Amino acid sequence: MRSTPLFSIRKSNTLNKDNMNCSSGRLRFRELKMDDAKRLYEVYSDKEAMKFRGSKPMETLEDAKEFIRNQRLINQELVTVRQGVESLKEAELIGSIMYRFNRVKKNECEIGYSIGRKFWGQGFGNEIVKLMVETLKKNTEIENVIAWSNKANIPSIKILEKNGFTFIEQEGQPSDNYLYQKRNN
Repeated sequence: MRSTPLFSIRKSNTLNKDNMNCSSGRLRFRELKMDDAKRLYEVYSDKEAMKFRGSKPMETLEDAKEFIRNQRLINQELVTVRQGVESLKEAELIGSIMYRFNRVKKNECEIGYSIGRKFWGQGFGNEIVKLMVETLKKNTEIENVIAWSNKANIPSIKILEKNGFTFIEQEGQPSDNYLYQKRNN
């Protein structure tokens, strides 16, 4: 039984439930469930862990439920897909990932991730970015993967650079964030 594509650029360029739910040695990406709301709230309400995100920390458990309900959003230009990141050893949700496909720039996909503070410094960020890029390369024809990082989030910048992302100059755009890209061909 085939899953319905979440996003398709060409017939040979799809991400669906079968090829998005992937794993590495220590973690796996999976669909978020309502049972994840409490743990998701714990991760996303931590002000220190969320200080570099573009949105404010969650304030209520209902915010986490809304996040789960909106794990797949489609508008005219963008298709955003979020998944949970689970540690295989602890069998615990440690954060989430995001793929944002651009329907105008069909060869481009933005990635993002957030993980709970108690999992920082253990190599999960590097493993997550590597697995996201590998998933896109294996299952799509996306040529350009982009990611944003807050200028002060040095560990995240190092993770992107370690995974082959390069800084992109942003003329005339004062911002607290840097844009990075990786050619994925």
